[in-house]
Amino acid sequence: MTSVELLSDATALIVDWDGTVADNTAARHAALQAALAPHGVAVPAGRYRALTGLPVCEVIAQLAADAALPAPPVEEVVARSRTALLAGPAPAPIPCSLALLHAAHRLGLPLAVASSAAAVLVHHGIHQLGVEALLPIAVTLDDVPQGKPAPDAYSEAARRLGADPTRCLAVDNAADGVAAALAAGMRTLTIRDGRLVPAHTPSPSGAPCAVQS
Repeated sequence: MTSVELLSDATALIVDWDGTVADNTAARHAALQAALAPHGVAVPAGRYRALTGLPVCEVIAQLAADAALPAPPVEEVVARSRTALLAGPAPAPIPCSLALLHAAHRLGLPLAVASSAAAVLVHHGIHQLGVEALLPIAVTLDDVPQGKPAPDAYSEAARRLGADPTRCLAVDNAADGVAAALAAGMRTLTIRDGRLVPAHTPSPSGAPCAVQS
């Protein structure tokens, strides 16, 4: 389907940031791995991908539990990881998501980000990619009571856009993000092999399920 077809019937577009618009999963994995290394907590790539979408504090807690280790000092780990990310190079955009953003902008649809990341990282990334005009509103973990998979970020983004959540199109690459968008009542897309495809409830394995066509 074309971007215009995917946007059919939508009155607003709300996107996740990390791994959905910004191709930064490898950089975030490396930063967290380096920050946790002094505490003996490993960050296996597959496990990290499964936890993608959760707030970083929850990711750290789950990784420590996996290793049967006490939780490391979360504020210290987060600060080290965040410093590395802010000092790093700009991520590449994810082409299918960027094309959808541009199509929605041309159609005059309001756009926003709904992320479980910290505001400083999301706004920095938006600036690095030069998409401030496309994404003037960003709801982050700092703005809501609960991160994903709770629907708070998506619901708040819809509220700020003045949009009915059931008429919003959401895009999220992660299982917890898909669950959050669906819980907010939104038609939801995920990313499969570089393409945007309809998504439904994540599978027990943690991967968002693409609707079979």
